Amino acid sequence: MPSLRGGIRRLMLLLSATVLFLVACGDSRVPALDRETLFSLEYGKMEDEVELFLDSGTVDRKTRLATRGGLVYVASGHGGRIMEFTSFGDLVTLYYNPDQNPRPIMLETANASGVQANRLAVEYPFNVVGEVAVMSDGTLLIEDQVPDRIAVIDDDLGVRLNRVVVRLDKSGTQSDYLGQEAIGGSFFPYIQSIDVTSRDDIVVTTAAPPKNIVFWYDSEGTLLRRIEIGPEHLPIPEEIDALPVLESVVPDHDLRRLYLKVNYYITDEEMVTGQWNDRTLSRIYWISIEDGSYEGFVDVPENRNRDSLLEAFGESEVFSYELLGAAPGEHLFLLSQETSTQSQLMILNTSGRVVRRRTIELDYDEVVIRDLHVSAEGILGGLLALRDRVEIVWWRTDRLFGE
Repeated sequence: MPSLRGGIRRLMLLLSATVLFLVACGDSRVPALDRETLFSLEYGKMEDEVELFLDSGTVDRKTRLATRGGLVYVASGHGGRIMEFTSFGDLVTLYYNPDQNPRPIMLETANASGVQANRLAVEYPFNVVGEVAVMSDGTLLIEDQVPDRIAVIDDDLGVRLNRVVVRLDKSGTQSDYLGQEAIGGSFFPYIQSIDVTSRDDIVVTTAAPPKNIVFWYDSEGTLLRRIEIGPEHLPIPEEIDALPVLESVVPDHDLRRLYLKVNYYITDEEMVTGQWNDRTLSRIYWISIEDGSYEGFVDVPENRNRDSLLEAFGESEVFSYELLGAAPGEHLFLLSQETSTQSQLMILNTSGRVVRRRTIELDYDEVVIRDLHVSAEGILGGLLALRDRVEIVWWRTDRLFGE
C-alpha cells in the first residue's frame, strides 16, 4: 500500500507540473504590444463629435479614420463632415455640409474677412461621406455619393455608378473630382477603399460583384491602370483542388504593386495534403501595375494556438488572419482574432519571413465598430466606436521593423 500511495502521489505531482508548464508557456507565447489612446470623441452633432447611428438605430454609413504627418482625420458618414485633429485631440479643420450640421461654434469660418484663421470651418455640399485618404501636401481624398437622379446603371457590370472621389486642398478649396477614367471621369461603383502611396499615387478599389475593379492613378490624377479581378482571374495551386475566394486588395506602400489575399477552400478531400489538413489555405499574391501580371506570392502562416490543454491530446485551435494593409519596406500587416478581448498582429514580409508577432487588446464585446489604418510611417491606428464614445488609438508598430 505505501508504494501504491507513493506512485499516485508522484503521478499527481507530474500532472500538476505539466499543467503549470503549459499555462506558463501560454502566458509568454506572444509578447503584448501596448495600445495608446490618443483622444476620445463624444457622440453628437457638434463639430468635434461623431454621429454613428441614424434615428432608426442602424449603422448604414461609413465612419473612417486616416492619419498623415501627425494629424488625424475622422470622416463621419452620418454627420456629413470630415474632422482634422492633432494627435492630442485638438480640432484643426472641419469640412462640413451646412445642411446636415449646425453652425460651428469653436472654429472660425474660412471666409471670415480679414482674419487669418489657424483653425478653419469649411463648407462643402457633401451628399454621403465615405472613405477618406490624405496626400503628402494635405490634399484630402473623400468618397462622396452623387444624387440618385444623376446616378448611372452600368449594364455590363450590372451595378449602379454613383460614387466620386472629391479632392479638397489644404484650404478646403475643391480642385476637382476623380472618376473612373481620370479627373472628371464617369462615376465609380461602390468604393471599398482609397489609398495613397509614398509617391502620392492614388488607388481606388471598387466592388462590382463578383469582381473587384482597381483604379491606379498618379499624383496628378492620370489613370495608370484599370485592373479587373474576378473569380476567373485568381490563380489556383496545382497541387490542390480548391475554390479561390478573394478576401481583400491593398496596394504596396512604395512599389506600384497590388496585394491580393486569396483564401482557398478545399473541394476534394482526397487531394488534401498534411500541410493544409485544416482544409483551407491562404495566400497573398502581388500584381504589377505596369502590365497587370502576377509576380509572386507568399503563403500566410497559420495562427495555431498550441498553448491550451488540447495540445496534450494532439489538437489545437487555428485562427485566420485578415490583411490590414502594407507598410514601408514590403511589410504586410495581418490580424487574427483569438478571443473576444485580444487579437494577434503579424508583420510578414514578401520573402515569407514573419518579422514580428504581437498580441494586441481589442475587446469585441465593447467595440461596436472598428476601423484600422496603417499609416505612411507604418503605425497601426484605430478608430474604436464604443457604446458611449469613440476612441482614437494607435499601436507603435513602426518600432517593430527596421529599414
